Amino acid sequence: MSAKPKIAVVGTGWWSTEFHIPSLKKYADCELVALVDPNVEKRRKAEEMFEVPAGFATVSEALAVMQLDGAIVATPSALHHPVAKELIENGVHVMVEKPFTTIAADAHELVKLAEQKSVHLTVGYTFQHTNAAKALKRALDNDEIGEILLVNGLFASMAEAYYRGVPELYKGIFKWAITGPDPETFSDPKLSGGGQGQTQVSHAIGMILYAINQRATQVAAFMEKRDLSVDLIDAMAFTCEANTIGNMGSTGNLRDGDKHQQEFRYYGTKGYILHDMRDGQLLVRNDKGHQYEITGKDVGDTYPALETSRHLVDLITGKAKTNLAPGLQAAWAVEFLEAAYESAATNTIVKVKNQ
Repeated sequence: MSAKPKIAVVGTGWWSTEFHIPSLKKYADCELVALVDPNVEKRRKAEEMFEVPAGFATVSEALAVMQLDGAIVATPSALHHPVAKELIENGVHVMVEKPFTTIAADAHELVKLAEQKSVHLTVGYTFQHTNAAKALKRALDNDEIGEILLVNGLFASMAEAYYRGVPELYKGIFKWAITGPDPETFSDPKLSGGGQGQTQVSHAIGMILYAINQRATQVAAFMEKRDLSVDLIDAMAFTCEANTIGNMGSTGNLRDGDKHQQEFRYYGTKGYILHDMRDGQLLVRNDKGHQYEITGKDVGDTYPALETSRHLVDLITGKAKTNLAPGLQAAWAVEFLEAAYESAATNTIVKVKNQ
C-alpha cells in the first residue's frame, strides 16, 4: 500500500481518548480520518481535542461518505460484534478491543468473516505486545520446556469501582484525558457481559491460550459478586486440548497504592517459565539448569497501550509480519469465558463448545 492507511476509531470513551486516538494521531504511518460515536457531545470533545476532521454517529454513516482502510472498535463489549461485523463485511481491517466479544459464536463468526474477506483482524491484548510475551511465545513454540503440563495464573487488579458503576472514584488515580468510562460500561452485564472475568481474566486467558496455542476443553469456575451485579472474584480450573491442565484466580478488589499482580507459571516436561505480565518479566529454565531472563525496560514495554492500534496499521502496511493478537486465539478466550460463566451459574464442569 503506497498511501497511508485511513483509520477510524469507533467509540470515543475512556480507552479511546486515553490511548487509541492519541496513539494514531502521533503515528506517522497512518491518517486518523474519523471518529464514530452516537454520543455527539463526547465525540465532538474528542474531535476538537485531537483535531480529527470528521465525526459520525454510526459506522454506516462513515462508510457512506469515505473509504476506510482500518478501524479501531472500542465500544462497550456487547457492541463489539455488530460493529466489527459491519466493518469487516465492507472490507475494513479491524482491531477489536478485548474482550473480543461476549458470545463465542459471535467471535468465531468474525474470525471466519475476516478470512473470507481477506482482512486483518487483531484484538486489543496490550500485554501480548511486550518483549516478555514475545519471548514467552517463542520459547513455547520452540518447545524449550517440552510438553506443557500445568499452567497457573493470578490476575489481581483495581476495578471494583467500575463494577459498582462509580468510575469517578478513580478519576484522581487515572487522570483521564477527556472522560472516564460511563457508569454502565462495566457495571451493567448487558453491556459488559460480566465483571472481572470479561474485563480482566480476558487479558489473562487470552495470553495463556495464545502462548500455549491450545483451546480449552473444560472449565470449572466459581465466581463471587458480593453485593454487585457482576463478578468481582473468580476462580477457575480448566483442561486444554493437549492434556494440559490449569487454574486461574482473579480479583478486582485491590485498592489505590496496591501493586497489581499478574503472574503466570508454565510447567513442562523439560522445564518451566515464570511470567510476570505486569512488570514485563520472564524467566525460562530447562531441566539442564540453563535459564535466561527478559526484563521490562519501561512502561512502553511493560504496558504498551499505544501499540494495539498501531499494530493494526502495521498489519495493513505490511510492516508487521505476525499478528500478535489474532482473532482465532481471542475467540478461544471468549469460549473459555462463556464456559466459565455457565459453570459458575450451574455449579457444574462445562465442556467448551466446538464452534
